[in-house]
Amino acid sequence: MHRRPRLFWQTFFVTLLLVVPMMAGVVYFAARRAQQQALVQAAADQSGVAQPAGARQTFRLLLAVQGDPPAFLLVRCDGVGQSLVFCALPGEMVLDAPAGQTTLAECYLAAGPARAAELLTATLGVAPDAYLAATASTLADAWGDAGVRFDTAAVLDASRRKALGLEGDTVAELTADRAADFLGQVAALPDLEPPALAQVRGALWASFVRQNPGTLAGITAALQGQSSRLLTDLRAQDWQRLEDCLSWLSGASGLTVDYRIPSMDAVARGWQPDAEGAELLLTLLEGGSPAA
Repeated sequence: MHRRPRLFWQTFFVTLLLVVPMMAGVVYFAARRAQQQALVQAAADQSGVAQPAGARQTFRLLLAVQGDPPAFLLVRCDGVGQSLVFCALPGEMVLDAPAGQTTLAECYLAAGPARAAELLTATLGVAPDAYLAATASTLADAWGDAGVRFDTAAVLDASRRKALGLEGDTVAELTADRAADFLGQVAALPDLEPPALAQVRGALWASFVRQNPGTLAGITAALQGQSSRLLTDLRAQDWQRLEDCLSWLSGASGLTVDYRIPSMDAVARGWQPDAEGAELLLTLLEGGSPAA
């Protein structure tokens, strides 16, 4: 009778001798696993911190090409979405003004790009990050020698291509310094409505960048080198944001370059975005990705 309690305790202690090391091993390896996971997470966090600044930037620029008439584009540089969108605006686009209504071109010629950006903001209810105005030759100098093969079939019908001498071959081979002359020839085509001309302009700009994305990396420095020939409200930090974004996009593997044209209705003073066109402009100037 006295041996049974002794046997119980002997068995109990033997079991402890077996189980305790096993439990200690489980705890040790669990702690090691937790430590390894923490190191992996720390490495991931460090990788996120090291991500290029341009990958987190979105910049919206109102670009005015000086001339008579002037030309206008909204440019959305989206480092987050790895996209660059050109939205050409007709100079005949109607803007709300304190004294009634005016057009984008009339406002620009009368009061300059700052006022044009101000009235565009008042009309749409949202502002671009900055404006920049330059002559076509200034922009061409900043772009450099990279040319483009521009297929006009998507933006001009057969009769208009024939008038431009592109009846047999729809592709126009252009350099940046020839682009303004080409657009002038397009503008001189009979019965070409302003939104259609804007579409050609947006498509041409998109083609230059789509076929030469690497040029984006140096475009801001080239423009800053010609600052005396620019009208802009870009501040030093804006230039840096824009440069970061364009540099990132120039080498981004998922880069998409496209153009959008807001649908418009003809009105007494010119052309006015309809509901769908206004929504597109708001999307370009606010957030998200414009629908194709």
